[in-house]
Order: sequence, then structure tokens, then C-alpha cells
Amino acid sequence: MKRVIEVTGVAGVGKSYIIDKLVKNSDNIVLDIEIIEKYNLNDFYLFYLFFKVKNSFKILKLIIKIAYELNMPLYNRVNFVRNSIKKVAKEYFLTHIYNEDRIVLVDEGISHLYQNIITTNRQNNPYILSLVNQIISNMRLSLEVVIVDASSDIIIKRLHQRGHGRVKNLEEIKTFVKQSKQNLIEMKKRFINSIEISNEKSIDEV
Repeated sequence: MKRVIEVTGVAGVGKSYIIDKLVKNSDNIVLDIEIIEKYNLNDFYLFYLFFKVKNSFKILKLIIKIAYELNMPLYNRVNFVRNSIKKVAKEYFLTHIYNEDRIVLVDEGISHLYQNIITTNRQNNPYILSLVNQIISNMRLSLEVVIVDASSDIIIKRLHQRGHGRVKNLEEIKTFVKQSKQNLIEMKKRFINSIEISNEKSIDEV
């Protein structure tokens, strides 16, 4: 039986480590990146698929509204629009077209929009969250979601060591992680088929 499972979590929590462990534990699990390559899901085809989605124009309008509200450089806003469209289209492909009897692990899919909107710059987060919620409602998703979590202290240490494109210093990292955790709480309200996996490994192990 086909299952589509998204993996999400705060940046630096160790999603890739958990995904790698899950893949190694089962021969029936396939990564979304493998499906993208196998079925040649290039940007042009994904943009075409996006407009096959019910309420696609309404969803596109919401995505553009979010990009306008985000306190980010223009390049990041454009990238947000592009990546959001691809997430929606990929979900459509996996749900309505892909028919192999496999478990598909999606790294940072639709559910990860709640993390993509976070910035340490001042912005109207409640309003932006409400727009993301509207996207989820319009798509009428029933996805299974695995939330990879760890303590804030561990995530902060990892991000401080590795760096992150949206944060510049330790104080910004702390703010970023706090907001990320809060958005996960909101996400769980929309994806009731979700479970949490703890990843409390040390920095050197992940």
C-alpha cells in the first residue's frame, strides 16, 4: 500500500539523520528525491502539475501574499514562491499520479511551510501563519507527518556550529528556534496524523 510521509522539524534538528536511519531500516521506503529523478519532475512539469491542483489559483494568491509579507530580501521571497509551488505540485503527483506500492518519505514538504516562513526580522507572524493555514485548508490534506524534535539547547548549538542562511548570530538563532518551535505547535493542529521522533544526538553524531 502506498503511503506518503512528510518529515519536518526545526532547522538543525537532524532531519537528514533520521531520514537516513528510516531508509536503512526498510527496503520499501523511497525518498522523494529519487522519485523526482525517476519521473523527471523538473520545474516546468511541476509548474504544470500545480495548476492541476484544485483551488490552485487561490493557493497561488495565498503564496504570493505570504511572500509579500515576509521580511526577507527579494531573492528569498521569489525563492519562497518557487519552492512553495513545487511543494504543492509534488504533493499532487505523489497523491494522484504516483502508484508504486512504496512508502515515500518527503523531506520538507507542504507541512514544512510553517518553517519556511520564519525569519528573525520583524513581521506579522500571526497573519502569515493564517495564510499558511488557508493553503493547507484549500488543499484538504490528510498527510502523515513525522516531526523530528530535540531540545532547544541542542538545536541552538547545532545551528551555531553549522550556521544558517536566515540567522547571523547566537541571539538571532535563539529567536529563530523559539519561533520555529511555536510554529510546529500550529502545524500539529492542521496535521492530526503526525508523530514526533526525538533526535537528541550530540553535535558530532549528527
